[in-house]
Amino acid sequence: MLDLDAPELGLRPEDQFASVPPGRRLIPRRQHDESSSAPLLLLAGLVVFFVVGAWLGGADSDEDDRGAPDGPQPALMQSTGTALVLLGDAGVAALDVDRAAVTPARAPGFDTLARDVAGHAAVVPSAASGRVWIATAEPAGTSVVREVDLADGSTTVPALRVEGSVVGALTQGVLVEAPGGGLELVGADGARVRELGAGRMFLAARGDVLATRPADCDGAACTVIVDNLATGTAYELRAELGAAGTELASMSPDGRQLAVLRSDGVETRGILVDLRLDTVTPFGGRAALQGPSGAPTLAWSPEGDWLFVATVRGGLDAVARDGQTYRVEAELPPFTGIVTG
Repeated sequence: MLDLDAPELGLRPEDQFASVPPGRRLIPRRQHDESSSAPLLLLAGLVVFFVVGAWLGGADSDEDDRGAPDGPQPALMQSTGTALVLLGDAGVAALDVDRAAVTPARAPGFDTLARDVAGHAAVVPSAASGRVWIATAEPAGTSVVREVDLADGSTTVPALRVEGSVVGALTQGVLVEAPGGGLELVGADGARVRELGAGRMFLAARGDVLATRPADCDGAACTVIVDNLATGTAYELRAELGAAGTELASMSPDGRQLAVLRSDGVETRGILVDLRLDTVTPFGGRAALQGPSGAPTLAWSPEGDWLFVATVRGGLDAVARDGQTYRVEAELPPFTGIVTG
């Protein structure tokens, strides 16, 4: 039998004989004096716990991972078979992606290339593997363009002058945005090969395949026009992207994969389009590098299986064909553009 007078229970006489009137009501519970501060102490402890945890999490987090739409990307642990050339104002370096090894380029031709990049010359991937076109704008609205071999920085063809701005390159020559609008294909001899019409904005080109979109489209969904200049065929597809941000695009070396993305300075949203299978794969990542430099910030693996995206704060992302984005872990020098070596 329970002894209410037992000292272990700590009950006072008035507590033993308290009566409760019938009916549903809230009854304040009587507490001992020493227990009145327990809930406050518990609450204060929880607040301190969460504040310290948040501070430690922020201190240990990688600043370069901020802006990723789905959290930090996993580190790249797969073979890509890719060598990239990092273009910077201070110099040029070669990156072996799989070994995470960076080697400064020492050939004299790279000094000229670095000066061109520092002067914001346009760098356009060539239709030939391991080469790029360098276009320097002139005050008169013309551009001086030359092709450079990335093996040693040497010029492969004599420089030529074109009317307008060089935006891309195909097998037959360079793509020029004319001062009055419209795209033109100009051969290595400076002669106009063909006109591609007005009202179209250049996206990407490689080999004989050209991707453009209507110049008046500024929404989230834009029609992409794909032309194969060798076969004379063309078709349209719709690219669903973010509604705002800088638009970037690139085409794989075989002309099969088209990447189109928009970056708003916080994150990147884009799509990979297989132009032969007509499939669209979305992807996301850290904010893509963008700025006044004319160097490209997108590059492909030689087989077109991987897209590499230069990110803000000197980072590099690798996007697989399935849309999974990985973080390339390497000690990278300052750079403003990337091209496939």
